Amino acid sequence: MILSRSSMLVFRPVALRLSFILHQKQAFFDMQPAVSVIIPAYNAEKTIRHTLQSAASQTFKQLEIIVVDDGSTDRTAEIVEAFATSDPRISLLRQQNQGVAVARNLAIHAAKGEFIAPLDADDVWHPTKLEKQHSLFQSRPSLGLVYAWYRVIDDDDWVIECSPPTLARGDVHNWLLVENFIGNASSPLIRRSVLTATGGYDPSLRAAGAQGAEDLQMQLNIAAICDYDVVPEYLIGYRRSLSSMSTRYVVMLTSHRIVLETVRTRHPKLASFLFRWSDGVASAYYGSEAARTSPGAAIAPLVHATRIDPAALFHVFAKPSAQDLWRRLCRFVPRILAVKQRMVPTSPHSICTSERFFDADPTFICQPFPPEWLRRRVQVALKTPTPRQLRESGPRSIDRSALVEDGA
Repeated sequence: MILSRSSMLVFRPVALRLSFILHQKQAFFDMQPAVSVIIPAYNAEKTIRHTLQSAASQTFKQLEIIVVDDGSTDRTAEIVEAFATSDPRISLLRQQNQGVAVARNLAIHAAKGEFIAPLDADDVWHPTKLEKQHSLFQSRPSLGLVYAWYRVIDDDDWVIECSPPTLARGDVHNWLLVENFIGNASSPLIRRSVLTATGGYDPSLRAAGAQGAEDLQMQLNIAAICDYDVVPEYLIGYRRSLSSMSTRYVVMLTSHRIVLETVRTRHPKLASFLFRWSDGVASAYYGSEAARTSPGAAIAPLVHATRIDPAALFHVFAKPSAQDLWRRLCRFVPRILAVKQRMVPTSPHSICTSERFFDADPTFICQPFPPEWLRRRVQVALKTPTPRQLRESGPRSIDRSALVEDGA
């Protein structure tokens, strides 16, 4: 069959496009990815497109992106498949709904990269996130995990608040137990051999009706055997919405307590006050957050914090609540009395919260360092034997310059 000139003009661009796609796929299959991005997704049709775009737009190109559809009933799988047709780095796995831990473990099992980068299906990354984290692993075999700071964002990517600029490096297990400075599942880049050696993610939390702290448990397991490092920039957009898991405060607190008991059982020689401090801060935090939307659900956590760690209750709940009430009165009373209000200078925090995540400068520190009472606790925790020190009876590799910068 002989095609006319006009037909050839029509089919030539299609043939070139098909050839380009096939070439891309062949180039990808010939390349061994260094980083495997793993994304568990359940009914994430509203956010998965944005999440995939942020992963695919990384300046670090030697990666694969594995999405596990955890039994979604919406268009999540359809959207991922559409992305995969134009980007061979993206693949889709499916399973019946078994929870985030099983989904992540399935992706880890299928991963080819030397490093694993977890990413929740509603979070986003700054384009340089993986490149900057991966560079820290070079020639450092003792390094197991690199994290970065995060900014909490709403459904439209507007910044709500920022994580404290904590600089925890080296043997940080006790620090992480006292203060969850990583704060979310989408922050770390992890050496795969270390992640598999520590068992990956624990699916038993979901079986106990307490899904939520799987990432903290995994991070503590790694901190018990490997060093940590940090990229001191805000490179993660951690989405907080009414439907996100992080707003289920009572379940999250239950999950946190189960993780504490697991760590206590695994490391029985760890100082008991570390667990009391961790439970107290978590109870006060989740109780204060629950009080905003469901005051009844906040009673039990706050009472528990009062009993085991009244200092945490004061600093995390009582003091901020009193300060917030005072600020409200300072704004409300002058209006009632028709008093002219003094202009308040713009704070660094308000500068960040007036921008969208991708427009904000990732190096701009818009959040104060952790408060003095928490820094004092961290100092005590760092002087307390860690699992590695108890096991090896040797010195810990804490970066003291980081402690000076962090004010700890």
